[in-house]
Amino acid sequence: MKNKVLAIFKYPRPWNMDVLNRFSNYYETEHLYINEYKNKNFIQIIENMNNLIKSKNIEIVVFDVDYFKFINFFFIERINAKKKILVTGDDFDQHDMHAITASACDMVLSHCPLSVLKFKEKGYEAYRLSFEISNLQTNVEKKDIDVLFFGHITPDRKTFLDHLINDGISLKNVGHHGSGTELSKEDLIKLISKSKIVLNLSKSRTSSVQNYSSESIYKYYYQFKGRIILSGLIGTACISEYSPGQELVFEKDEFITFFTKEECSKILKDLLNNSNQLEEYRKKFTSKVNNLWEDKKNFEPIYESINQKNHRKVKLIKFPYWYKRIAAKQIILRNIKLSSLFSTITQFSVIFSIVKNSSILIKFLILFESLINVFWYTLVSIFKTKK
Repeated sequence: MKNKVLAIFKYPRPWNMDVLNRFSNYYETEHLYINEYKNKNFIQIIENMNNLIKSKNIEIVVFDVDYFKFINFFFIERINAKKKILVTGDDFDQHDMHAITASACDMVLSHCPLSVLKFKEKGYEAYRLSFEISNLQTNVEKKDIDVLFFGHITPDRKTFLDHLINDGISLKNVGHHGSGTELSKEDLIKLISKSKIVLNLSKSRTSSVQNYSSESIYKYYYQFKGRIILSGLIGTACISEYSPGQELVFEKDEFITFFTKEECSKILKDLLNNSNQLEEYRKKFTSKVNNLWEDKKNFEPIYESINQKNHRKVKLIKFPYWYKRIAAKQIILRNIKLSSLFSTITQFSVIFSIVKNSSILIKFLILFESLINVFWYTLVSIFKTKK
């Protein structure tokens, strides 16, 4: 009989099912979305989840933490499970936060090979988990698209893509999931399979980073992107803007990278004007991707590690002020109701547990801010209701 896994996601996203599919080959899987608990506070959500875990004899819980500060250390430590696993696909600008949250878990699974090393550097058990499914079935008679790009159009990317087009590159751009113009996954796979080359731009914005150490310092990061792997699994060549994660998994002759738009344009022209060179590169690149990201090979080390009795846990010396502040705010704001005195007091009991080992100054700052947040956001919600 298979053990049971519960995956806790913030809200439905396409890659959620890909993560579940990885686990479903080895476990019975269930999942839920935090956004469905609209009328419950921090403690009520935890109670509901623990009741579910107990009633269904779930042993392993997987936590989606990206850009969702509600699922923090203080949330995860209250969940009753034998094994707890943190999953991240966007650790590049959230690592400071995730690395602290992970101390409540037995293991970390990250999409990025560089992220895995960063967690290991701190002593965590960490593994690479691909969100892209291998063995994708495509039936394409002809590759009639020269260059394909799919992704959000940031100002930097627009400048980059405009340069390629103005330089004579035949480029097709399609909407990214969540942009309002996105394609279905099936249609996107078909487009990739019809393309000669997929273009990957790895710079990622940091506007989502708030309230902690990396805020407003860096304009962007060079992020390891899943479109590289998706392209290879479908059988299409890909060239990419530099990211350090790529260096960890590819040799120089297995994957072509560039730094500037001028360099990118030259590479594309050389490949498109030499079909034999392009085909040779495509075979080498796709062979490497299919070898490294084959589902069974990718997940078996994770499965073996989960089955270990004792996991290497990381104990923190202390929680920084900014982390406690973020956690306290997220707990207080969850279904905030000034009219419900008991609910508010219950929430504050969690805040007290967060600051109990803090200095008097930090205790004062966090508790005072929490009180202000209760009154302020209650007023905001009242005015919104009246409109």
